[in-house]
Amino acid sequence: MQGGRVVLEQLGRIRVRLLIVNLTVLLVPIVGLEFARIYERQLLSSLERDMRNQAALVREALEAQLEDGRGLAHPRVQRVLVAAARQTRTRIRVLDARGRSVMDSHAEGPPEGPEPPPPTILPGSAYEVARRSADSSPDVVEMWSARSLPRGTWPAVPQRREVRSALRGHPDAYTRVRDRAPAVLLFVTEPIRSGGDVAGVVYVTRSTRPVLTELYRIRRGLIQVLVVAVVFTLLLTLVLAWSISRPLSKLAKAARRIADGDQGVAVPVGGSGEIRELGSAIETMTRELDRRMRYISEFAADVAHELKSPITSIRGAAELLQEGASDDTEARARFTGNIQLDAERLDRLVNRLLELSRIESSRAPMESVDLGAMVRRVTERTHTPEQPVEVDWRTPLRTMNGREEDLERALLNLVENALRFSPEGEPVRVLIEQIDRGRRGGALSFRVVDRGPGVPESHRHKVFDRFFTTDADKSGTGLGLAIVRSVAHAHGGEVTLSPTPAGGATFQLLLPLE
Repeated sequence: MQGGRVVLEQLGRIRVRLLIVNLTVLLVPIVGLEFARIYERQLLSSLERDMRNQAALVREALEAQLEDGRGLAHPRVQRVLVAAARQTRTRIRVLDARGRSVMDSHAEGPPEGPEPPPPTILPGSAYEVARRSADSSPDVVEMWSARSLPRGTWPAVPQRREVRSALRGHPDAYTRVRDRAPAVLLFVTEPIRSGGDVAGVVYVTRSTRPVLTELYRIRRGLIQVLVVAVVFTLLLTLVLAWSISRPLSKLAKAARRIADGDQGVAVPVGGSGEIRELGSAIETMTRELDRRMRYISEFAADVAHELKSPITSIRGAAELLQEGASDDTEARARFTGNIQLDAERLDRLVNRLLELSRIESSRAPMESVDLGAMVRRVTERTHTPEQPVEVDWRTPLRTMNGREEDLERALLNLVENALRFSPEGEPVRVLIEQIDRGRRGGALSFRVVDRGPGVPESHRHKVFDRFFTTDADKSGTGLGLAIVRSVAHAHGGEVTLSPTPAGGATFQLLLPLE
């Protein structure tokens, strides 16, 4: 079981997969070699059939001559043999009833003349198979079409199996291997009949050298292609494995270091194509993780700082009460009041922190938001006769995609912040309009305008930071505008601050429209 798992793991590696795919390509020349071997057998069988047909035609011509009273050695018979042999590059002999040659189309040599040096015979070829088989059997070995290949000194023509078979009236075929000037020769016999008796034999011989030489040439070419393909495949596999596996290994090493908590790990962005994209993605992820870690660290430090002041105040008041201040009615009331105020501030702070954490970690889906109902709920919670809230709709749009609870909280925080700094009797205006941002597409704008003292220029870049507040009595938590910014970012938007020319401040919440 363990071994099988190891094998599967190795097969899953890119190097092994590349090697398997490339080696599969090598099947093409291997299949070609097998096809050449099958084609060789078919070609030799076809050659034998042609020789049988040729022998049959010569036999019919000779039998016609015998019927006309001419003998087998007649000059006209000689011309028939020569013509047939020239057209087919075969040796045709006519044997008498005792198997003796009475006529030979090539008595002075084979049809193709002196044979050239033999070609390199590949293992598995007809000649080599015959040689190896003959070494183990001094008699005969079986080859294609139930023919046999004897080795050594050939018997005299009358004693050859195919000749004796033809003299008994049965056509036959035989294949022999010649050791000296190696070659494979095909022999076909046809009995010549006259008056119902066997008067002689047509003995056709043909060398397979021209056919097999061409086949061996093709086979050598396929083997050369196979060798080149093997070398090329191995080199290609090594190059691809190096170009793919090496950058992936570096990325894996960097990822493990990041997982171990190493900071400042340089992610290698090498290779090309998808590997470069993967490296860039990991680098982006690393930067985002670093940013999140810094955010969490700063957030924890800010929370500790904000919680420390009220906790210290509560501890001090409690210690004074324990030391005897509880005997003074006025002092006891003052200290218990301070404890109550600090406890309330802690409660508000914790609730806002929980709300901020929920917004920043929310994965809730975007849904259709009824803007009219949302704005109406905000105004109902904040509008008073002393500090009215006016809504100015400048767009017919009444729905958009978003998280309704978060959007309502963001708008409520902006309105409450404006009311906190607006003079009594001065209305806070909420302007809602649809704007075109060019290539960035359309957006829905919520502008909250107040007539308060405004935000000093030195504080404008910090108003959206956590725990920042200009509220002198510390009635706020400093998280309201930070929550607005988190909601805007979660929706792919932004929140900005700009001074109002007539005094006051304008906060604009921009939310993209899909």
